[in-house]
Amino acid sequence: MVIKFIDCTETYYDDMDKIINFLSQYFTSQGIKNYRLKLGEMKIVKCTQCRCCTLKKGSDPVKCVVKDDMNDTIEEIEKADAFVILADRNNLFSKNKIHEKFSERLVAYYYWPYSQANSTPRRITLPKTSILINYNTTKYFMNHSFYTSRQYMEHASTSIGAKVLDWQAITPKEDLTEYYKERLIEMANKLIASGKKEKAS
Repeated sequence: MVIKFIDCTETYYDDMDKIINFLSQYFTSQGIKNYRLKLGEMKIVKCTQCRCCTLKKGSDPVKCVVKDDMNDTIEEIEKADAFVILADRNNLFSKNKIHEKFSERLVAYYYWPYSQANSTPRRITLPKTSILINYNTTKYFMNHSFYTSRQYMEHASTSIGAKVLDWQAITPKEDLTEYYKERLIEMANKLIASGKKEKAS
């Protein structure tokens, strides 16, 4: 089993590093290979909406004509069996820009010829799995902020063919990993169990 961290952190690098390092060490202790895709360190530009990648029919994502790091990122995503998708949010009225650009470029996972009214997901079934972690510091209208963040992250997961097993919104704490330790392990175990189940079948 191979687990990839899709790290869309925009602002709270230190706290998100703690969460990722904690989960990475836990997966490693269980004999599970895990790798981190830190999107903030990659060159991923906004989608141009040219839709070239959507015209070719098939179940596999199509490479983008834009020459940045997204094609390599998709190749790394395809090598994984499961994902931990992470993003932070500190503003109620604007999205996480890194996650937004990444999500837009996941159009490569959709078939949408010009004659067709709506896009069709290339992955009709969801053979892989994911857990979602959102570090959220918004203070007002929390439910709206948390709900929309979850929606954006779920969309990214289903685009790459991963069923969401669990979700956790994390807020600032003095000892972050200790406070969320049991919850993080619970989520990690769900991801591990899904891999064992898939292997057995």
